[in-house]
Amino acid sequence: MFVRKHILPVLFILSLLVSGCSLNTEALGEWMDALSATIEVTEDSTAEESESVITEAVTVVYVIDGDTIWVENDRGERLKIRIIGVDAPETEKQDREGEPFAQEAFEFASQTLSDRIVYLERDVSDTDQYGRLLRYVWLENPSEDDAEAFNQSNFSALLVRGGYARVVAYGEDTRYESRLRDLERLARQDHIGIWEYS
Repeated sequence: MFVRKHILPVLFILSLLVSGCSLNTEALGEWMDALSATIEVTEDSTAEESESVITEAVTVVYVIDGDTIWVENDRGERLKIRIIGVDAPETEKQDREGEPFAQEAFEFASQTLSDRIVYLERDVSDTDQYGRLLRYVWLENPSEDDAEAFNQSNFSALLVRGGYARVVAYGEDTRYESRLRDLERLARQDHIGIWEYS
């Protein structure tokens, strides 16, 4: 962005210097100060844009299993959410039996999320191949990105630390993978949940 926006003025100044034209030193200094300020503003704006953004507050209306829920936004739209960063055991379906510890993961998700206002955060991808929105789910809208807030309020973190889910990275959605891996190691060391017999 900076290169395209400012290359012409820079080339103009350089051409004046090379051609031997006299240039007011004070004016050049002022111009360089203004250019530096512009660069700083651009860098700050880019940094702000790259920071994690909580997209919206929603209400959980139905829990399907440990990592899939239905929510309703303030426009009355119902959205199916696949919680990213984790894979909880599959619950029983008509065509298959439930996986070990699936019921416990479902009950934990139900007790923690049902009828609660939560905050959705997008990573890179928007939806999966089934049309579900891919989001991190936060119990509180974090004011800053620190490990304590993550461990206490990010639902993926709660699932992993409680042994209700494994860490799974899908594609480029890996913003919190290293933190989740650390929590998974603790759950395995403590033989919690799905790691009880490992």
